[in-house]
Amino acid sequence: MRKIVTVAMVIALAIFAGNLFAGGFALTGVGSRATAMGGAFRGLSDDASAMYWNPAGLGFMNETSIALGGTFILPIAKWDPSGTPVASIPGFKSGENEAEKSLRAFPNVLFVKAKESRFKYGIGVFVPYGLGTTWDAYDLPAAYTYEPGFPEEEMLSSIAIFDIHPTVAYQIMPNLSAGIGISAMYGTIDISKFSYSTAFNLPSPYIGPISTELSGSGFGIGANMGIMYKASPDLSIGLSGKIPSQMQMSGDAEVYFWKPDLGENNPAAKLGKKCDIDADLKLPGEVGIGLAYKVKPNWTLSLDYAYTMWDRLDKVVVEFKDPHPLIAGDKSELAFDWENTSRISLGTEYNYNGNMLRAGFFMDQSPIPEETQTPTLSDISTKYSTNLGWGRDFGNYVVDANVQYIYFPEREVKTASANNLLGKYNSVSMSGNIGIGYKF
Repeated sequence: MRKIVTVAMVIALAIFAGNLFAGGFALTGVGSRATAMGGAFRGLSDDASAMYWNPAGLGFMNETSIALGGTFILPIAKWDPSGTPVASIPGFKSGENEAEKSLRAFPNVLFVKAKESRFKYGIGVFVPYGLGTTWDAYDLPAAYTYEPGFPEEEMLSSIAIFDIHPTVAYQIMPNLSAGIGISAMYGTIDISKFSYSTAFNLPSPYIGPISTELSGSGFGIGANMGIMYKASPDLSIGLSGKIPSQMQMSGDAEVYFWKPDLGENNPAAKLGKKCDIDADLKLPGEVGIGLAYKVKPNWTLSLDYAYTMWDRLDKVVVEFKDPHPLIAGDKSELAFDWENTSRISLGTEYNYNGNMLRAGFFMDQSPIPEETQTPTLSDISTKYSTNLGWGRDFGNYVVDANVQYIYFPEREVKTASANNLLGKYNSVSMSGNIGIGYKF
């Protein structure tokens, strides 16, 4: 029994880390213009969002600016366990389940001082990771009576990571620049998860539910850096990446086993308690290269390739600061075994009578193996994104907007493990981004 509940606890932490770092419903970039070009921005990076994409881009800027923006995201996720052993477990709702639809907003503020001197600097506040999903796919079996209080939304993840990002760049030569940025990250998280197990003191084949609720926050420090080289007035090349880093998270967990009423002298009970937890979460490093080419004075094409070293996330160690009656020991480990991934992005920008028309596309692999796929891990497969955008200068003011649609091919999880849920997974994401800037 203790081992089973420990596994349930670790699965909940897996959901935490998965949504935090997975590309699925995490934000796909910063800045309306860059996002509209599919994130193919490392070789261009000529606005304030360079702090996120390639800090060396600040070195070629010659004006001071401030930009305000926001991203609005509506994820749609479905999971169908029909035809799998999961569907036969008492309490699971039959057929296809759909996550709750919820529109979420993430703001950003970017300031750049880049006049006269070769030394340029800026600071940004943005949300590089966020979102989550909420599911109501399970009801306590009607054949039994339980204590009140079982979560109505038994599978939930809500995550936001805020990055305060001071950045500096130096124009080494007229055609060469280098830059570096520091990430001071603060993250918040709320997670609900349930698992099931054969409870040894219950009549076979009854499956007893275990609910886990997590709430926590933490800090971490990271950095990104880059160089940019202008091979000609029409061609620029950017190389940038971020170093591996780590976030120290702390919070509390409520883990309960829901024992039903089994008759006289065996009443319903809610077994468990609330306890404090700590976990160190490793973030992967990344490296990418981008090209930007002016086909004509009013037409730019861009191409990016990024390689993310997800294999750094081999496991997460969870420490329980308080003894828990249902958890064996004070530490648990979860093997992630995630794989390194590639992302390819294409973008274009065309100036039509002062209207900047933009389009972009990217393909991004998923690092999550079948062995750890669950409904709250919305990054279910390789992502294909289509982006359209518009921008225009109004004197010193700049307005940008874009829409994005991300499609995930269906994934069918067939092989059961201690950390997954079998079934067919489908997901899409629709989002919009708007930005307003002022140059002075």
